[in-house]
Amino acid sequence: MTTQTLLPVQSTHSRCGKGWPAFWVTVVCSTAALVLNGLIVPSLSTAFFNGGTDPCIGAQHTSVACQEALAKGAKIGSAFTLVGSVGVFFCSPYIALLCDRVGRKPMMTLGVCMNFLTTASLLAVETLGISLYFYYCFSVLMAMMCGTVIFSLWIADRTSHAERVAFFAALAAAMDLEQIVTPLAALAASSRNCLLLATSLSLASVLSTVLGIPESMDESQRRPLSGNLQPFRLLKASGLIMQKKYRGLTILMLVSSAVHAGCGAIFMFYIKAHWGATIQDVAPIIFLNGISNMIVQVFVVKSLTKCLSVRGIILVGYFFGAVNCAVISFVPNFHDLYFLSLTTGLGVIFNPAIQTIYLNAAGPEEMGKVQGAVNSVQTLTGGLGPVLFSSLMVSFQAPHFGLTRTIYCVPYLLTIFSNFVCSFAVSTMTLPSPDESPEHTTSTTSLQCAS
Repeated sequence: MTTQTLLPVQSTHSRCGKGWPAFWVTVVCSTAALVLNGLIVPSLSTAFFNGGTDPCIGAQHTSVACQEALAKGAKIGSAFTLVGSVGVFFCSPYIALLCDRVGRKPMMTLGVCMNFLTTASLLAVETLGISLYFYYCFSVLMAMMCGTVIFSLWIADRTSHAERVAFFAALAAAMDLEQIVTPLAALAASSRNCLLLATSLSLASVLSTVLGIPESMDESQRRPLSGNLQPFRLLKASGLIMQKKYRGLTILMLVSSAVHAGCGAIFMFYIKAHWGATIQDVAPIIFLNGISNMIVQVFVVKSLTKCLSVRGIILVGYFFGAVNCAVISFVPNFHDLYFLSLTTGLGVIFNPAIQTIYLNAAGPEEMGKVQGAVNSVQTLTGGLGPVLFSSLMVSFQAPHFGLTRTIYCVPYLLTIFSNFVCSFAVSTMTLPSPDESPEHTTSTTSLQCAS
């Protein structure tokens, strides 16, 4: 077996521990590449399903051809997302087991290589005219690599209980980069330039992983695969988070993940359909939202953990998530969306808080299984959310249900209601207690270069 450099087991108290700069470069570049892909796909898909020309540019966004192309693109795209989510649901336990057997770095390397192939396939759609279905298929395969599981386990290997909310928030910020990357797409102007940039970023993530990230798991900690690959054991691992101590939290996560993924999946379609806005139009607004999100996730959450409980952080996230959806739904003018820059970051902080509760409550021998199970459920619901929300958005187009005008904001109204229900639930439920076993509590290795 290839010998790999291992991370130090003791805290160095430095701000730039070995491997952290390369880790964040990998996360940011791979995520940015996927975000750029996602920004270009609506235009490529409407053109692809309309015989090669985009029918939704400018004033044409109200045309029948635009609505038909948008509906077909959203339907097919969400169907592949759902297929990928189902695949992730079944693959996450395997990926977690493989991480425990071969280490984090080999699996991370495989994941970023698949990211590169996915990005390159979309560039080939634009430049060579191959079918968009090639990109959809590669996207499914890439999703099944479960990058979030691998990144989270690499972080968990180096953190204590007290550090995890802040740095899982930093990971969430790094993996939610559409607000920062969108202006880059606007500056790049053409779809081809955006895709060339995405491919370059994806290649950078591969090089960063191979050359800069050390293994975080000692050989003595590796676990055998024999016996664990049996289907009933994998199902048992996925069912771990349905144990009594996790059950209420899991239901909360199911709903939260579905509506959050649904809102994100339809946003560019919603902006395009409701206002006819292009990437260039929306870039300044989304850039400010991205700055807000980055400040909150990297800096504010760390301060909130000192004055609020994890429960309080979840409630803050739900409240501001509802505020954001209300702004999107009810503002009369496109430029009123600038208000989101004040609140958008606070609307997504519930997710790292929920993830922290799971991993803090898990014993050392359960951590990989719990993270794999959490990712399975999050990704499955993350696939159902876009399907539900895109279907709702299309269903409330006039003249469906006798409507005289199209109501595109129904999914966001549903999210407001969902956040209210989830807030009531988290206020009254009993959350799992942190695991206090000596092996778990003596982990003192610090996350450096993350804030």
